[in-house]
Amino acid sequence: MIPVKDATLFQDALSCLVAHKKSIGAGFKGRFVQVFLGMKFFQNNLPSMYSGAFITTEVLQALLDDLYAKASRSADDCVLSLFESNYLARTGLTAPGNAGPQNTWRNNFNLQKGIGCYAPATDLSSHVFLNQDRNQCRHLHAPTRGSLVGARCSLCPRGAGYRGESHRKWLRIDPGGNGYAVVDLQNTENFVPYVSPDGKRLPVIPLIVALYHDADPGLVLGTRESVDLAGFMGDFNLSQLEMAAYFDDSVQNPLNARLMRSGSWPAGAVIGTQLAFRPPVVTQPRAGRRTGVHIPRAAVVPQTPILTGTPTPPPNINTGWDAEQFVAGALRIAGWTVYVVSRQQLGYDVFARKGTIKRYVEVKSSLGQCSPSLTAREWQQASFHSDCYVLAVLENFNPVEQNTVYWIPDPANRCVATLQTTVTHSIPRSSWAMATVPVAQL
Repeated sequence: MIPVKDATLFQDALSCLVAHKKSIGAGFKGRFVQVFLGMKFFQNNLPSMYSGAFITTEVLQALLDDLYAKASRSADDCVLSLFESNYLARTGLTAPGNAGPQNTWRNNFNLQKGIGCYAPATDLSSHVFLNQDRNQCRHLHAPTRGSLVGARCSLCPRGAGYRGESHRKWLRIDPGGNGYAVVDLQNTENFVPYVSPDGKRLPVIPLIVALYHDADPGLVLGTRESVDLAGFMGDFNLSQLEMAAYFDDSVQNPLNARLMRSGSWPAGAVIGTQLAFRPPVVTQPRAGRRTGVHIPRAAVVPQTPILTGTPTPPPNINTGWDAEQFVAGALRIAGWTVYVVSRQQLGYDVFARKGTIKRYVEVKSSLGQCSPSLTAREWQQASFHSDCYVLAVLENFNPVEQNTVYWIPDPANRCVATLQTTVTHSIPRSSWAMATVPVAQL
């Protein structure tokens, strides 16, 4: 197991990552690598370009801040730049000595100098389109042929222009202004040029120590005292193919070996193995059962995922009046601009904005009286946002009748809570995708 709690080992890990950047040279894109790692970590919470949903700029920036923020540091100096070994303020806060609020990520999202693209999902599904230089894009209006300076995208209704930089296409930008959706995150060909340029993969041992040390306690990273390769792959939703494409786990890698020679590396500590592939045993379809007759299972092992999901029709009636929508409606009536973000597991269900004022609203409802429980992630967000975090409680909730919403600002400080421990078992996509069977074989 890789130890992640030692502060001296953490500093040694950062020096290894700085050395990795220097070994690649000026072309290394550390900020984009951090965006990529964030997209992989929050993969299950980010809307796909096929979903029709989008995540707002504010929420996406907050997720990246959360992943890289170090819990023991102040909010205006806590977001780690992995490959520079320095710290930035959380988005919107002003760091000591700076004149204005921090804007770490937003420029990297948009097309001016980032990895955003307004093209539809049909284009962004094409390897040819993804690999095409933006100078060659058919949606481009460029005053000078072969140059992005002053060029504009015809799909952007607001006429956003380029600043001369052509980057990979990792995010689909909604032309309607609702935010971003991710492209296929399993397409290694799209990410390798930035994450492991020219085959120079990230040294995974110092990377793990840097990511997990002093991490946000509301994230799974902050609950680990040590991590092995399988745990890292599970936490960051990595398949074996992705692991091999982006990360070097060899103890012969100079930077991995350097960290393992550190005086803070515990004697006998090992990095563990990657997630093991356990092929499923698939049962042949059965015509029926006969008492007393044993029907053996066939040893049929699929070599690639058989993603034969069963399409299901929508319900005949969809009123749309669940508790989150009810709260969102009440906020809209009160003049707030509202985004329901519950499926993204951010630690709150509704993000509301009125001018420069922001509120992070967690909805708890019950068919009877309600004693709400907050997850570690929700509690961390409540503690961090304090008065800006609001608990919305609905008792005796009836989705088709009038309800009362009880608004509780700053529940982490205004309410008395008891700590309860639960155990969950996370199954990585790379694991369940290899174990699927057609419905006829259930």
